[in-house]
Amino acid sequence: MADARQVDMELLKAIERELHDLCQPVTSLQCRLELGKMCGDEVALIEATDGALEDAARIFEAVARMRSRLQDEMAKRGEE
Repeated sequence: MADARQVDMELLKAIERELHDLCQPVTSLQCRLELGKMCGDEVALIEATDGALEDAARIFEAVARMRSRLQDEMAKRGEE
């Protein structure tokens, strides 16, 4: 039982790290879009959009890592 609790804690800590790391690109995405909206000219909007797309890709990667980790754990627990 102690081993299962250890695995649970490791999983929760990994998810916590991933969520913490996810905050940075989400904040960056929001800032880029707000700056583009404030400046309002075509160049600012294009830069904001390009940067937002980069941030969205980073967000997707983080979510994919979390999803993969959870699916792995669920598969392991299904085998037990």
